[in-house]
Amino acid sequence: MALTMLELKALGAADHGRRLTDGGSLKGKVYVARDGAVSVQFRFAYKFGGKFREVLVGTWPKSDITAIRKDRDALRVKIQNGIDPVEQSQLVREQVQSDREADQLRLAAEREAELLKIEADRQDAVHQQQLRLQALAEKTARMTVRSLFDQWQRLELIQRADKGSEALRSFERDVFPLIGNVAAADVSKAHIQEIVDTIKSRATPTQNMVRTAKKTLADMRQMFGFALDRDYVEADPTARVKKARIGADVERDRVLSEAEMILLFQKLPRSGLAITSQLALLIQLVTAARIGEVLAARWEHVDFERRNLTLPETKNGKRHEIWLSDFALRQLKSLHESTGLTPWLFPATQAKKDQPDFADHVCVKTVTKQVGDRQRPGDAPMTGRSKDVDALVLPGGKWTPHDLRRTAATTMAELGALPDVVEKCLNHTEVGKVKRIYQRAQYEGPMREAWKLLGSRLALLKDMAAGRVTNVVPLQRSR
Repeated sequence: MALTMLELKALGAADHGRRLTDGGSLKGKVYVARDGAVSVQFRFAYKFGGKFREVLVGTWPKSDITAIRKDRDALRVKIQNGIDPVEQSQLVREQVQSDREADQLRLAAEREAELLKIEADRQDAVHQQQLRLQALAEKTARMTVRSLFDQWQRLELIQRADKGSEALRSFERDVFPLIGNVAAADVSKAHIQEIVDTIKSRATPTQNMVRTAKKTLADMRQMFGFALDRDYVEADPTARVKKARIGADVERDRVLSEAEMILLFQKLPRSGLAITSQLALLIQLVTAARIGEVLAARWEHVDFERRNLTLPETKNGKRHEIWLSDFALRQLKSLHESTGLTPWLFPATQAKKDQPDFADHVCVKTVTKQVGDRQRPGDAPMTGRSKDVDALVLPGGKWTPHDLRRTAATTMAELGALPDVVEKCLNHTEVGKVKRIYQRAQYEGPMREAWKLLGSRLALLKDMAAGRVTNVVPLQRSR
């Protein structure tokens, strides 16, 4: 007799293991899980080839009892057609197993092929790398000092505040003419020593070249250290050239006396210098800025209303803001009448190749050269240079624009500015990090006062130079 749904749903834990009959050779066995869930596994019993067999049909309630009966009826049809369900099931399992094994073999073969490809790719990569290293070695063997410098500048010098421009000028003057075309790997200590000796040979009674030689040696040492790190060279040819043997540094300490500044105010208009060059020197003197930074300044960074000159890029990489005294404003306004319609305070008068007029500022060395040309008493004028060879000679000896910066700082100190304030006006970097962070704001007032005192003193000295004031005692410079 067929089972009803009520009978199936009434099964409980006590029925575990109980056997049921649904009729039509469909038999069931009750299973009760640990959580109390009841299920009935139904098997179909039949006779085939003289043997009694059973085959699993389905499990209730996972499969509806009606569906289980339909599956039982389908099995009967197979038996009537001479198909043994058990054997068929076994064949299916064997086929599944065979297919699984075939899949495993296929996957194993594919994995083996993949591993072989990976190994082949690795071998090819190793070969390609060997070819690249060989090519690099050949290229390195041919790398000249000039090529090495270009790579050093592109990768490391670019991080300097001036992007390596000063090092490039130094190498073009003293290094490339001697070893620029020599293979970097062939440079020896003798080459380096020859460069150092050549620089020192340019020394004059008024210009010591020891610091220049040491600076060039330091740059060469950095460049060859860069090459050594990358195996471009096997040894550093600068290693055994010692700075101490080059000579003692002679640091310039030239400070113009107030009497010399008065004389300078008198000589500048008669020196043959262009008015813009004269103003560059006066602006440097009253701001205590570096001459190169003055010559590279832009009008967009001058604020006449706020009395402010901003130098966004300086030697130490720090933005520098300068308060403008009355004296400084007068020089800048006078300059603005000449160059105010250009982007630069001191625009280049000759356009560079592929650049429009005034696309750049004048060379930052130009004023220094012009000043030097006018302090060569007794020498014949150089070709294409000023004939006024003694127009800027002062009693205290040869001076440079950088000496004006030192003179400005000294004047500030003598007028009462504290040393730390003067250092800030010079835009020197404070060694202590905490000091750098917290002292800028508190120095703004004293810095403004220092620039104001300097401007007032320079205005007074200029009036003395013009004869408008006669009753002022100059400050005494300590020697």
